[in-house]
Amino acid sequence: MKKSFVYTGLASAIAMAINPAFAEENSSQAELLEAIEVVGTLNKLDAQPFNQAKSATVISQQTLQEEGVVKADELGRYQAGFVNQTYGSDTNTNWFNIRGAKVSQSLDGSPMLEQGFFTPQIDLFGLEAVEVVKGADSMAYGKALSGGLINYISKRPHKDLVGGGTIVSYVGNKNQRGIGLDYTGGLNADNSLRYRLVGSYARADGEWNGTWSESYYFAPSLSWDISDRTHLTLLASYLKNVGVPSSNFLPQLGSLVATPQGKIARHANLGDPTQDYERNHVKSIGYEFSHDFGAGLTFSQNYRYQYISNQHQGAYAYPSLYDANWNPIPFTNDLTRGVVYNNGRAKSHSIDNRMTWQYNNDWLENTLLAGFDYRHQDFNSLYTLSGEASSVDVYNPSLSYGQPYSINAPHVHIKYIQQGYYVQNNARLWDKLGVTLGLRHDRIRNTELGRLLSDKNNHTSYQGSIMYFNDLGLNPYYAYSEAFSLPAGLNANETLYKPIISRQHEVGVKYMPSWLDGTISLAYFQARDTGALVMSATGEGAENGTPTKRKGIEFELRANITERLNALFAYTYLNSVERKTGARTALTPKHTLASRLAYQFTPDFNAGIGLRYIGNSVTATGSLYSGAKVPSATLVDLFASYNISPQWQARVNIDNLGNRKYLAGCDYYCYYGEGISGVASLSYKF
Repeated sequence: MKKSFVYTGLASAIAMAINPAFAEENSSQAELLEAIEVVGTLNKLDAQPFNQAKSATVISQQTLQEEGVVKADELGRYQAGFVNQTYGSDTNTNWFNIRGAKVSQSLDGSPMLEQGFFTPQIDLFGLEAVEVVKGADSMAYGKALSGGLINYISKRPHKDLVGGGTIVSYVGNKNQRGIGLDYTGGLNADNSLRYRLVGSYARADGEWNGTWSESYYFAPSLSWDISDRTHLTLLASYLKNVGVPSSNFLPQLGSLVATPQGKIARHANLGDPTQDYERNHVKSIGYEFSHDFGAGLTFSQNYRYQYISNQHQGAYAYPSLYDANWNPIPFTNDLTRGVVYNNGRAKSHSIDNRMTWQYNNDWLENTLLAGFDYRHQDFNSLYTLSGEASSVDVYNPSLSYGQPYSINAPHVHIKYIQQGYYVQNNARLWDKLGVTLGLRHDRIRNTELGRLLSDKNNHTSYQGSIMYFNDLGLNPYYAYSEAFSLPAGLNANETLYKPIISRQHEVGVKYMPSWLDGTISLAYFQARDTGALVMSATGEGAENGTPTKRKGIEFELRANITERLNALFAYTYLNSVERKTGARTALTPKHTLASRLAYQFTPDFNAGIGLRYIGNSVTATGSLYSGAKVPSATLVDLFASYNISPQWQARVNIDNLGNRKYLAGCDYYCYYGEGISGVASLSYKF
């Protein structure tokens, strides 16, 4: 049966995760999705992504599987606006870049800890869907980075799943291997009280010699339909990550520009795998509650407590040799090295309360939302970027392995408190005109207790949009949004960060034509940032950069061309420059393109090819090769799946088929992109 592109927001993505056969059903199934409710969503106004006057999307668990996504920062490879893994394939960090800026992340509608090594990894097997909002948006959580928001939706118990489950196992190159188990059960006769157990194990070698990562994940959840109007879901998880971290920071001379000895090997580890280590423990517990009072009035609340302990030690090479005034000078084979060290813990409490009132009459559908949220984060660790290590020969780094480090890590204790008050209104007039207005005020206190540094900030954010719904399915829109961020922690100069403010204008059109089983979207945006975080010149941490301005065009086509042929095309043009000098900002390709074709050869066999083009970018202003061009790269992916039986499915994904050696990007350093990756998986549904 022909797949139908039904845009029903988060419910659609979750339905696909619950039952992959949903993807083969027609649009008449849309009515069944109304019963699925998730409190912990970015979309507090419950508008469908295709009907929102902004660039928003939902990526289902099925899509993650089809595209062979193994690590969270790979999920945007076939989405417009994304630049993926700008720092290469890192074993212990997810690097997201949307519209030329970093993004904020949340789990089930609660902001995640995001401060250096206290940013948790994500277990993709434990997700039902991923929500993405592109561009500035502080309405959801207050503090947010200007690239956008990514919200991970955890698996939770659904009535349709009671008594069933899934077992998945996989193997691949680079010693990749893993297994996952997912089961849902009922606790009473009508399944109004039910549970879900999700667990997984994964291990893989990194791209750099001697690096590896291993993870253990367990997530129990419990849902209780207290009544037809009252629902409660408890969500808990534990994630353990251990391994040897990546040291993928390479000097420009030797990676971007060859020396007489050639270029540094792709897998060269300029750290020390005999001494470097990474140990993370992430514990999380929370709940989602909703009650419908009737007459369109609903109360929703979600809370999450998160605890992270981290022990990290990793050597890194300086991007160049420097003179006494820290000016880069030509390099020899030997580079000075530093050591990053962190040993501590972080904890976070976040709660969001909101009332929603829906009012409808003959000419108006209106949703009014008012809420209050609170966030308290505490970071306490021994931390330094300035440990000392022996120099390293970049063409023979193993000669320096095993030589002891010298580390003197000061105590860093940071508290971040945020209180937010917000109101939003979404009106649909005469079934033709959609108007959304939003206002939010945040009060923030950021304190470094060890150095007695403290800063208070009050910030008000505004948001507004308008969309016209045409009978032809051609819906133009305009949106204005703002974002502010006050990073918790200390910059490279060991002082508190300054606030980062972003303002964005966006115009676009979303088209669901009658002559095509699919959707077409086109967006143009302009954004200004007061000074996003950038790598410091020495590589020792981040600092507030110069103000930037960004503008771009995003185009997406997703359609079933025939009964058997499915096509995806995503193109992004991005121009990001420093406002004072007009110089291009680093790590931002002007052009990116992703295309994917899938063909259903038989009812049980599907295969296809993907093409990813990463356009040229430039190095950071003031680096050794200031503003130098970083070459473009074209990568080819292959994929296939076969339904052995109604219960068994086999899948193969190969990324970077030609094992292309390329630079994912350069700032003061350069970063090699990921080589060939092949994974074969086998799943069983019961």
